[in-house]
Amino acid sequence: MFQLLRRFVSLPKQSIRSFHSFDEITPGKYISTHLQNGIGSRYVCQLQRLTIQVCKEFRTSYGTREWIANDLTAFARQHPYVVIYVQPRRHRAPNLIGEYLSGDRQWIPLSNCDRQHVNWWIHSLLTQQGDPQWRLLKKMHTDSPSTQGIWTPFTNKPTDRTLRTYPDNDLTEMEFPQVTATQQIQELFEQQKAR
Repeated sequence: MFQLLRRFVSLPKQSIRSFHSFDEITPGKYISTHLQNGIGSRYVCQLQRLTIQVCKEFRTSYGTREWIANDLTAFARQHPYVVIYVQPRRHRAPNLIGEYLSGDRQWIPLSNCDRQHVNWWIHSLLTQQGDPQWRLLKKMHTDSPSTQGIWTPFTNKPTDRTLRTYPDNDLTEMEFPQVTATQQIQELFEQQKAR
C-alpha cells in the first residue's frame, strides 16, 4: 500500500485538461437545433433507425437480450417513428447503432451492460440530434446577439442591491405605490369631466 501511495505522489502534477487535451480531439461548436425543432411546430425526433446487434449465446449480450425480451415491444409502441432492427451476430459483443435524419450514425458497444444501462443508452440516442460530440464554445448562442449581455435577475435593478447582504429587512417589505392605477384613472376621468 505504501509503495502504491509513494508511486501516486511521485507522479507529475498535471491537470486532467493538460493530460487529456480535449480541445485538440473534439472540435468546437455553438449550441444549435435543427431548423428550430419543436419551436412553433411539432417536434420531429431525429432518430430514424435503431439497430441492435446481439448474440443469442454470448455472455456479454445478457443485458441486451433481457432488454429485447422485456422492453422492446413497449419501446416500439411508445416510439412508432423509430424503426427498430434486431440483428443476430454469432459470438460477438452486442452493439447499438443509431441512424439519424441528417445521415449521421452513432455506434455504441453494449458489452456487459445490464438491462437498465441498455435502456439508458437507447433513450440517450433517442434524445440526441445525431451530430458528433462537440465541445461547446459557449453555453448559450443566439442569432441576434445583444450588446447588454445575458439577462440576470439584477438586470435593470439599482446597483446598491447587488452589494447588500441578504436577507435584507429593507427589501422584505412590499413597495406599494402612493396612488393605485385605479385611482389614477378615476382622477383622469374627473379631470375630463370637469372640462
